Amino acid sequence: MYFKTSDGIRIYFEVSGTGIPCLYLHGGPGYWSKSFQHIMNEPLGEKLQMVYLDQRGCGRSEHSEEEAYSLDRLISDIEELRNHLEIDEWLVMGHSFGGILAINYAEQFPERTKGIILANATLNMTESFMQQMRTGSEMLGLEWTGIAADSLSKFMNTYFGILTKLIEEGLYFKLQFVDTDKKKELDMIDNEGLDSDSNFQKFVFSSAEYFQDFTLLSGKIDNPVLVIAGKDDYAVGPSHHQSFKFNKMDVQVLTSGHHPYVENPATFKKVIMDFVENKMK
Repeated sequence: MYFKTSDGIRIYFEVSGTGIPCLYLHGGPGYWSKSFQHIMNEPLGEKLQMVYLDQRGCGRSEHSEEEAYSLDRLISDIEELRNHLEIDEWLVMGHSFGGILAINYAEQFPERTKGIILANATLNMTESFMQQMRTGSEMLGLEWTGIAADSLSKFMNTYFGILTKLIEEGLYFKLQFVDTDKKKELDMIDNEGLDSDSNFQKFVFSSAEYFQDFTLLSGKIDNPVLVIAGKDDYAVGPSHHQSFKFNKMDVQVLTSGHHPYVENPATFKKVIMDFVENKMK
């Protein structure tokens, strides 16, 4: 299904399941919600009314010719979808990059946010990309001497240089998966029509607003928060969650990499259901 935003972009979404409404915000930046929905729709739909959103420029949603991909615009899309669905309040779940959207939405609309679930989320892309570069350099047998982050363009050039080498050596996805065969499951779903705007990722990766340290913002949020981390997640960092400052936070560290919903789905479901049953009454 589609709805049209206030600036005329057609946004794709699906709703399924019964129970407390829960919005899923995918990562990337520039991925989509379909793979998560394919794997977790039935398990989570037992107690949650899941709302799956493809962010503008991502997946099945319309691309913005004006490259209107600012953080405020993406947050506005979320609130406009809530109004479109006539939902009073909902859980907001963010995976990876989606965590930045989740907590910014919660900070702007606390009365509409029943709770937050952060699944392997980064709240500081600079630190998470540093983690990827450090680990990637070790995998490549390169000496890592660090890099200053005062220039975003230089920082990203170094980042992409290391990632290119990892991809050439077939090592990149070891940052995300303990079992790289699990990536094949996601690839099969993605091959069914993933068509994201390359300018979306380029916009995010060149915009200082997305590279803020949002762990500072986390200290201002009073909603109940479930933090799910992977002990072998080297995409955001296995200890990245330790910098979060939420006032009401439950932390669950799972045996997985960056995608616990495909590597450890049973436990992933359990910790979410426990959070819903114990914190959402």
